Amino acid sequence: METEDVEMEDNVPEEEIVSRVKDFGDGIDYRTVIKEKFFILWNKASLLGESTTYVITHKDQKLLEHIFDVDIQTSKTLQTVVLHGAAGIGKTTLLKKAVLEWADGNLFQQFTHVFYLSGREISQEKEQSFAQLISKHWPSNEGPIEQILSNPSSLLFIIDSFDELDFSFEEPEFALCKDWTQKHPVSFLISSLLRKVMLPESYLLVTTRSTAWKRLVPLLQKPHHRVKLPGLSKNARIDYIHHLLKDKTWAMKAICSLRMNGRLFNMCHVCHICQMICTFLKEQMEKGGNVEETCQTSTALFTYYICSLFPRIPGSFLTLPNETLLRSLCQAAVEGIWTMKHVLYQQNLRKHELTREDISLFKDAKVLEQDTEHKNCYMFTHLHVQEFFAALFYLLRENPEKKDYPLEPYENLYLLLESNHIHDPHLEQMKCFLFGLLNNDRVRQLEETFNFTISMEVREELLACLEALEKDDSSQSQLRFQDLLHCIYETQDEEFITQALMYFQNIIVRVDEEPQLLIYSFCLKHCHALQTMRLTARADLKNMLDLDPTTEMCLEDAAVRILHYWQDLFSVLHTNESLIEMDLCESRLDESLVKILNEGLSHPKCNLQKLMFRTVCFLNSCQDFSFLMSNNTLTHLDLKDTELEENGLKTICKALEFQGCKLRVLRLESCDLNVASCQNLSKALHSNRSLVFLNLSTNNLSNDGVKSLCEVLENPNCPLERLALASCGLTKDGCKVLSSALTKSKRLTHLCLADNILEDDGIQLLSYTLKHPECTLQSLVLRCCCFTPIGSEYLSTALLNNKSLIHLDLGFNKLEDNGMKLLCHSLQQPNCNLQELELMGCVLTSKACGDLASVLMNNSTLWNLDLGHNVLDDAGLNILCDALTNPNCRIQRLGLENCGLTPGCCQDLLGLLSNNRSVIQMNLMKNALDHEAIRNLCKVLRSPTCKMEFLALDKKEIFKKKIKKFLVDVRINNPRLIIRPQCPGTESGCWWQYF
Repeated sequence: METEDVEMEDNVPEEEIVSRVKDFGDGIDYRTVIKEKFFILWNKASLLGESTTYVITHKDQKLLEHIFDVDIQTSKTLQTVVLHGAAGIGKTTLLKKAVLEWADGNLFQQFTHVFYLSGREISQEKEQSFAQLISKHWPSNEGPIEQILSNPSSLLFIIDSFDELDFSFEEPEFALCKDWTQKHPVSFLISSLLRKVMLPESYLLVTTRSTAWKRLVPLLQKPHHRVKLPGLSKNARIDYIHHLLKDKTWAMKAICSLRMNGRLFNMCHVCHICQMICTFLKEQMEKGGNVEETCQTSTALFTYYICSLFPRIPGSFLTLPNETLLRSLCQAAVEGIWTMKHVLYQQNLRKHELTREDISLFKDAKVLEQDTEHKNCYMFTHLHVQEFFAALFYLLRENPEKKDYPLEPYENLYLLLESNHIHDPHLEQMKCFLFGLLNNDRVRQLEETFNFTISMEVREELLACLEALEKDDSSQSQLRFQDLLHCIYETQDEEFITQALMYFQNIIVRVDEEPQLLIYSFCLKHCHALQTMRLTARADLKNMLDLDPTTEMCLEDAAVRILHYWQDLFSVLHTNESLIEMDLCESRLDESLVKILNEGLSHPKCNLQKLMFRTVCFLNSCQDFSFLMSNNTLTHLDLKDTELEENGLKTICKALEFQGCKLRVLRLESCDLNVASCQNLSKALHSNRSLVFLNLSTNNLSNDGVKSLCEVLENPNCPLERLALASCGLTKDGCKVLSSALTKSKRLTHLCLADNILEDDGIQLLSYTLKHPECTLQSLVLRCCCFTPIGSEYLSTALLNNKSLIHLDLGFNKLEDNGMKLLCHSLQQPNCNLQELELMGCVLTSKACGDLASVLMNNSTLWNLDLGHNVLDDAGLNILCDALTNPNCRIQRLGLENCGLTPGCCQDLLGLLSNNRSVIQMNLMKNALDHEAIRNLCKVLRSPTCKMEFLALDKKEIFKKKIKKFLVDVRINNPRLIIRPQCPGTESGCWWQYF
């Protein structure tokens, strides 16, 4: 009997099914109405051939049960939840199941009423009150809707398919409505609900496509919770493809081809699109088609697919669209992609002059489909189909230069290329299709299908945009470049790729998996203008093969193929004559990659000068730097934060002993070196005549290791000029040997001993060296060396007798005011040559400022003074400002970070900015300057006569709305001044980091 009932239901005419919702009699409650309505909609969908099921899975049940859980960080229940995912992932189906579960008493029982609002349905509603909007077909015995809405904390509103709402959401907040009984345009009602102006205590569950997230975020009140429907995992996709294709050989062929195209394989995480792709590939294989060629790019596959929808079969009744009609469809598609609106309502059809007959043509071709619930709504059969026609618009559009009216944003190609997949995910696939359609084979397919010629003028326009884009040095430029590589790969046109990449000289890429490696290797081997390249290679051979869950059929030639891609990628080393710098930071390098790298670096046409292996993992002890023996241009090698193994150090030492070695800079900071390592390195350095900079900081060298280095320094032929030994375990006992070596060294000018426990006794020994007439040191860094005012006394005496030292860093030692007084006495003497003095965190107070002020007025050489992290207070600044405005003051760079300054010092700062003659850079970060103080500073800074060129202020201050407008005014009126939330170190002051 139940079977007969179902069969009768399936044969009910559509009009009768729709009308049933209106015929609920008395005695039926709201939950029953909901169940009846949803069952009718599901049955209607099944009549039209759609796959339907209303059984909720255990996984979905768990997701929904916890979707309104208490937020761990705030300990509050989040009242707004956004469920997002790709088009076709199943968001609407899941929510309809959830509503049915609520109606059956199995879910969301904390809510007395759940209201389901379809984006597509409410977009077509006329002006009404919110109460009217949600109470259609309201059962009479349920109670007045007004009574229900008076208790909003027990209500859940579901807004399904936010991306289908045909609203601009441009209403100002003051115009929104709190009263749910007042009539307003539906857009105002939904905007008021989303922004929590109306019924703020109620709960919201909103679904949207991930690509439309950007439109939704500005409307939501924080905090809100974001839940993503992930779709099929990689393994599940493979299982599903096997299920769809049945034949094992065909399935494996499809899997191998799709996995080689990361974009296509990612599309398959949506069941619907995976089914569409597999159905098409099956048809291809049945006809003997080349699946690998079809899947080479996403554009290739979709071109084949779109063309298959318009077959040129004799006797076929399918009419082909002409160029004008196809352009209209493409224009509707591209406007929808840009505005993140994917439903064609009646007004959209009229705007693009698409008639009922036109729509019928595209419906017959399965390009468009009509909504099962609302006759006046049409959609593309899938988002990717819309994206393809949107891309085609740029080939079919009329020449924008001939238009006598402003261009629409979607017509601006530069705006499209400027986008990136993080901030503009809705444009990403359309952009890829656009580049893919530059391929001659793709254009030929479309011309043969639609029987008209397609112009390729867009090709030159894209190249012009790329040239302009390269000049953008913003923080997003490298992100756009990686997106661009994915796009230009779609062209499969070597000539175009070469032209497109000729504008890019500095690039950053990261390889995590084989599809990325394929794209980057294919594109970059045609890039001949590179100067610097940062490559993070995380996809070593074993890792790639382990990640591939396919069978041996796909893996048979995988290793050879992957190595070939790496060879293509590293060919940039000898195909780019201008490539001088490569950074392999955070890479994982196996033996095969190291071999390829060595071959590239040893190539006679390799002109690389600087090579960095920062934080690199060499697998299975495969370190080999033998390229140093054969490369004639490499002068800079950086291995910071990379564990240097025995075989790696051995090849470096061998290279240093080699007479033809050109290496001048060697950075081995944090390389896990020990005494034995240092002794081996020192032995090699005895015969080296090229190395001028050596950084061995943060290695456990101890006094014994440093002793072996001192033997090198004492060699009159030692070329070392700069030596960094920060945090090396050096103590006062090691200073004696070091001091002796410094008096014998003929070339050493820069020495960094930061973060070593030297204490006052160690400083005393170094001070003897500074007084020695043969001492050549120009820069001495003694930051965090644990000395006191006694050490200051030794240094102050040394400064009076030293003729070479121009930079001294004493930061974070306990000098105190007494020690500072001793130093200031020496700094005022005419024979003191110091130019830069770093005194951060030296426990100074305002009492020291009097002595410092005397230095500022009497020292004619000091131009850089950093007093950050000392409690100088407003009183100390007052004393300093008098000196800084003195005509004899030569200070250009002043550090006052975290000096205890308050708004009370504003007048002193204003006077300094107005009257100073020398200070052009100042750091005021981490001081309690309020909005009013910064506003007053801006009044002076905006003047073109203000000498300041760089000012560091806290990020939180710079981005405050109240302050931002004043800073914008400063930038407009005084463009020479840079205001940023960081104060960069100078090369002279931080040479051990920058050299």
